[in-house]
Amino acid sequence: MNDCLIGKKEFPDRREKLHNWDIFTELILAAWIRIFKNDNVNANFVAEKWSNIISSAFSSGEYDHEEYISTYHKILGIKPKGGRLIDFVNFYPVSLLAGCLDEETESAFIEYVLNKDTGIYYIYDHKIYTLPDAFKSRDASRFLGAIELLSKYKASKTKLRFVVNWLESNKNQNGKWDMGSVTNDKIYFPLSDNWRKKETRESDCTERITKIILSLSQ
Repeated sequence: MNDCLIGKKEFPDRREKLHNWDIFTELILAAWIRIFKNDNVNANFVAEKWSNIISSAFSSGEYDHEEYISTYHKILGIKPKGGRLIDFVNFYPVSLLAGCLDEETESAFIEYVLNKDTGIYYIYDHKIYTLPDAFKSRDASRFLGAIELLSKYKASKTKLRFVVNWLESNKNQNGKWDMGSVTNDKIYFPLSDNWRKKETRESDCTERITKIILSLSQ
């Protein structure tokens, strides 16, 4: 991934026309590199650019779209083609920016993400401040995917207390969690080889949720 990021190797996917491909692939690669390690100079350089864009967009304490567009242009060097620019509330920027924003910017940024009606693109397509209708559902599993991503931010420790309370209220009689077989989507679940036994499914669900609660409590 680092070789692709610095241009030593070609990115394997075909070029897309919706966004500036070079900016988008740079974002993708840097985000994934930082998931594995946060000391890569090249990935951190990309993170710094996006941190400056987001910091400028939230400099007033609230999101300013015009400031986002202006700084996006200045830092990335081009105007978004046809008005299309990368929406920062998607998996890659949200993943990339963990640990890169100052306290005030991070708080405003997370608040904006939590309130966005369309959720986090690629992860969950509903407002995160609104809990899923059913605990035993794929929607709930995707919701937890968004929470796992946001839990990397310090501001989430207090802002996501409502999620911890919701999870605690959905424990079963054994003091564990079971999100049901419907959540077997081959993406988040199963963690084990299979769910032929209910006990295995319960163990997987409990392991995932326990980690989420711990990450929001530390």
